[in-house]
Amino acid sequence: MKKAKKWFQMMTLGQTKKYIRILLWNLLDSFVVSIPSALMLLTIYCLLIPVSQPGTPLPINRIVIFCVILLLQFIGYNFLRRKTYIDFCVGFAGTIKNSRIRMGEHLRCLSMGFFSNRDAGDLSTVLLRDYSEIENLSQKFLPQVATILIRFALALVVLTAFDRRMMLSVFVVILLALPFVFMSYQKMSFISADLQRSQQEVSSGILEYVGGIQTLKAFHMAGEHFETLKNSLNSQRKAAIGLETGAAAPVSMLGRFILNCGIALVMLTGGLFLTKGTLSPFYYIAFLVLTLTIYDPVLVLFTFIADFSRTTRSGQRIEDLFAEKPLPEPHISQKPERMDIVFDHVKFAYGEKQVLHDLCLHFPENSVTALVGPSGSGKSTVTRLVARFWDVTGGEVRLGGIPVKNMKTDDLLSHISMVFQDVYLFHDTIEGNIRMGKPEATQEEIISAAKAAACHDFIMSLPNGYLTVVGEGGSTLSGGEKQRISIARAMLKDAPIILLDEATASLDPKNEVLIQQAISALVEEKTVIVIAHRLQSICNADNIIVLEGGCVTEQGTHEYLLSGDGMYSRLWKEQGQAERWQIQ
Repeated sequence: MKKAKKWFQMMTLGQTKKYIRILLWNLLDSFVVSIPSALMLLTIYCLLIPVSQPGTPLPINRIVIFCVILLLQFIGYNFLRRKTYIDFCVGFAGTIKNSRIRMGEHLRCLSMGFFSNRDAGDLSTVLLRDYSEIENLSQKFLPQVATILIRFALALVVLTAFDRRMMLSVFVVILLALPFVFMSYQKMSFISADLQRSQQEVSSGILEYVGGIQTLKAFHMAGEHFETLKNSLNSQRKAAIGLETGAAAPVSMLGRFILNCGIALVMLTGGLFLTKGTLSPFYYIAFLVLTLTIYDPVLVLFTFIADFSRTTRSGQRIEDLFAEKPLPEPHISQKPERMDIVFDHVKFAYGEKQVLHDLCLHFPENSVTALVGPSGSGKSTVTRLVARFWDVTGGEVRLGGIPVKNMKTDDLLSHISMVFQDVYLFHDTIEGNIRMGKPEATQEEIISAAKAAACHDFIMSLPNGYLTVVGEGGSTLSGGEKQRISIARAMLKDAPIILLDEATASLDPKNEVLIQQAISALVEEKTVIVIAHRLQSICNADNIIVLEGGCVTEQGTHEYLLSGDGMYSRLWKEQGQAERWQIQ
């Protein structure tokens, strides 16, 4: 019973009370739709009276009453059907919509570690295909079950009242079919798992192929890589065919065969009792009609077994995603009065890989602090921990003396503007992408930020100017253009803390000078953390911190670090040699 309750809650996305109310309306709908069958039986009974009792007049009055009831049923059913249709198509669609919104809010609260370990194709499969599976089953399977239950209940009462022997002959074949159905369901569960894995691989493959098509073409790998995607499509096709031919079709055929045997059994049993005179002709006809009424929805139920198995797995995947633990949020968000940042003995690991080791840092308010060091030293991780993309595994990160975990995520991020090396623009207008920094910004403010970020001129050269729609991820723009738009977005936000991760990496020398001037204006009277590989761009930083292997090896001003013989001095000399390099 507990398993059934849990399954029903999963299939209704937690809206059990709402769905039960919908099912009750559907039960009433099933009862009303069964009235014509009952009236037909009563009409047959009335027509058989003169046959069984010669000389008795045909009860026309009763037949007229049945016709009036049928007319009333038709009128009432139209209103009832409209109600149930709206409830299922609109009411449960609202449930699906609300659950998807809750899922979006839930995903927004998860750490970045979750997304780095989860395949994008897997998430898209859950949000699109799995929810569609739940919606389809809830609008088909559960109403069908409700219809079968009401017909079973009515048939059980009516048939038992007519003749218990015939009632047993009707229901015994259904009982015989149930073990085969359960066996087939178990088989379908395994096949459904293979199908869903194949569907996930196809979704991931398509996203990867489309996203990397430029690289694939550049290395003449588009055709070879497409073979991998084609193999995934073939695997999905085989799994889908296996589900239908290996389990779904046999169940349907077996169910149809057993039920046909049931019809034959009812005919033979009724015929035997009829010849012996222990069953009236009317009851015999009634059992034949009711048998078809009972068996038809049962046969439809058999065909839903494959959907039932597949959708159960979809519901489980949705539940598993909701079970992922988000970053804990405080009930009351503390507000910092200053904007200095402190790393107090911070430790952090990506899974088993330790990245930061007992890190102690201080980023003073209204200062520029640069992070330098080799790749993998933990520079980007530091900026992500400031924005609380992850929680530290040891120690504490504080903003204005307040632990960042004591601030609500939205409140924390409202103090931070970020310009990262990997820029992502949404499939929206350029104006919409810049406006993300300040949704209520005026057109003049957007243009002013774009001019400051040296991207106004190239925006105006586009066919629709600021209303030009960029491709997903900003695919229709160059790397430098995307980065300038992201800088304009950060400028528009005008947050007191600025995180810059190689903000000028994709710019040509001319625009780099303009952007550096714009960034200099942006960071005035702000707390700035800048990651840079080109050391010339951070010579004027108030403090330069050198990271290596997740530890601080040295820090100070540019002049102080050059006077020593540490990593910073070596990096400075190596970059000087690299700038003088020429192709021989």
